[in-house]
Amino acid sequence: MGPAELFPTAREAVFTWKLQELAGVVVRPGRRLAEGQVVDLWLNPVWPASPRRLRGRDLLVTVGSCVVSEVIDEADRAGFTYRTLPGHLENGEETFLVSTDAEGRLVASITADSVSAHPLLKAAGPISTASQTMMAKRYISGLTKLLDRHVADSARTDT
Repeated sequence: MGPAELFPTAREAVFTWKLQELAGVVVRPGRRLAEGQVVDLWLNPVWPASPRRLRGRDLLVTVGSCVVSEVIDEADRAGFTYRTLPGHLENGEETFLVSTDAEGRLVASITADSVSAHPLLKAAGPISTASQTMMAKRYISGLTKLLDRHVADSARTDT
C-alpha cells in the first residue's frame, strides 16, 4: 500500500470508520470505534457517487448492526473485528487490519468469515460471495486513494 510512514494515516482511517466511508458504507454512530460499540451500517448503492435524495431522504440500503468485538492497537498493527447482530444481511465477522512489515511497507488486510443471513442472499449463492469480495476491494481502493491524497498533500506542503 505504500511506505510504513503512512501507517499513522491508515490507522486513523481504520479507527474513525473512514475506511468504511470511503467504500460507500455509512456507519452510525460515526464516532471513534471502541470495543463493545454497536454500530448500524447502510450501503450507498450508487457509490462512488453521493447517495441521491428522494423526498429529503438519502437512498441508502440497510445492511444491519454489528458490535466491535476486538480492537488491535499496537505499534505496528492496528485494526478491529466486528461481529454481525441479528437482522444483519450476513451472519459472521469481519476484520480490518493495517500493519507494517519487515521491509518497511504498509500492508492492509480485510478478512471475513460469514454466511448470508437474508433469504434472498442465500438464494443468490455465489453472487453473495462475489459481493463480499467486491466490498473488500472497495475498502482497499478507498484506503489507497486516501493515502495517495495524503502523500500528494504532504508533497505540496514540503515545497
